[in-house]
Amino acid sequence: MTQKSDRKLKNVWESRLTGTRTSAFLTEILSNSGHFLILKSLSSLILVDWFKFITDPAIYVLIVGMLVQAWYLSKSNCNRFWGNLISVSIYTLIDVPIDGLDFFQDPSHGVFWLFSLMIAILQGLRFHWVRGIDYWLIPLESLVRALMVVAFYVVVGIKSQSLIFNPELIVRFSGTATHKFLTWSMVFIGLLLGLQSLQLAKQRKQLQATAQILGNMAEWGMGSHVVATALNNPEGLAFQKCDRTILFMDIRGFTAWCEKNSPETVAVVLNEYYRCIEPAAAQFQPLKITFTGDEIMAIYARPQQGIAAAKSMSKAALEMLELYGIGAGCGVHCGSVIEGLFGSEDVRTYSVIGDVVNTAKRLESATPGGLITISDAVYQAMSQHLTVEPCEPIVAKGKTAALIAWRLI
Repeated sequence: MTQKSDRKLKNVWESRLTGTRTSAFLTEILSNSGHFLILKSLSSLILVDWFKFITDPAIYVLIVGMLVQAWYLSKSNCNRFWGNLISVSIYTLIDVPIDGLDFFQDPSHGVFWLFSLMIAILQGLRFHWVRGIDYWLIPLESLVRALMVVAFYVVVGIKSQSLIFNPELIVRFSGTATHKFLTWSMVFIGLLLGLQSLQLAKQRKQLQATAQILGNMAEWGMGSHVVATALNNPEGLAFQKCDRTILFMDIRGFTAWCEKNSPETVAVVLNEYYRCIEPAAAQFQPLKITFTGDEIMAIYARPQQGIAAAKSMSKAALEMLELYGIGAGCGVHCGSVIEGLFGSEDVRTYSVIGDVVNTAKRLESATPGGLITISDAVYQAMSQHLTVEPCEPIVAKGKTAALIAWRLI
């Protein structure tokens, strides 16, 4: 699989596991950046009428600041500390020239800055500065959000009664039974919601880690083409007739060579062979690569990919196998096959079947080590781009007529 297709498949996985940028943007608004806007809007609506509310330019500045902050924080590589200060900074920079020094007399602005800084510090600790303390920071962050409701409750009380904000006012507020009930209720609700968020975050991480492992295993067993198809278009995995290019490569004299070497040596050499050949095959976007003993089968969408892969794989095999006095022959054929998931209810694998597969294998079997044999169908599809020499017609098992084949030069 090429880097381009690898990134594409990875993006598909990530969008399914963590959501798209749009979903991340909406989540950020609902779970973080939109909280102050909601509380500020509610407090303003309680204190003034609708007309004054919708004609106040400050609310639109706040909306713009919230949207910019949410857009930035929805990026995967954002800085959570500075990002959480975007909205309050935009609001302050635009509103101060309008309101002048009166801006700093409004207690809601002090609440805005105080809680923005608290959330920024907590998220900076959690995402950037100190790792592994989510057990403490997530509930604490939820508690801070709950206390923001209490803070705005105080702000509404101050403004509705035209009171002056001072420490004595806070003491009187905290001494009232109803205010105590509200404050402690929000503390416990914030902690409970924080513990729930922590549990959900832990489960999400476990599910994402499990899904990543299963995705890797599925790709190893099924191939990237099947995994991408399953994610994007599951119906595409049904049996279908399509044109495919089939490539087989097999080591010549491998059985005899194995008899002369220890099983440990054979395993090491075979694994080294796989590591050399797989990148050569993968760079031309195979739909699937299968290793069976010393045989390699690769499925491609077009003959051009199959031929390029055959050349690259043969070169890699020659450089690696000549050290052991052996070589690999390669055969390529193209045509209509039946493609889909084959197997039982419990075990299935993506593959292709048909005469094209059998013919490709016959071509490979008739090819000496270090050479590439292609079918006449492949030659006709790419005759202007290939340098070949004719082969003796290949008499293949199960074929009534000899196969017309060509040898790449």
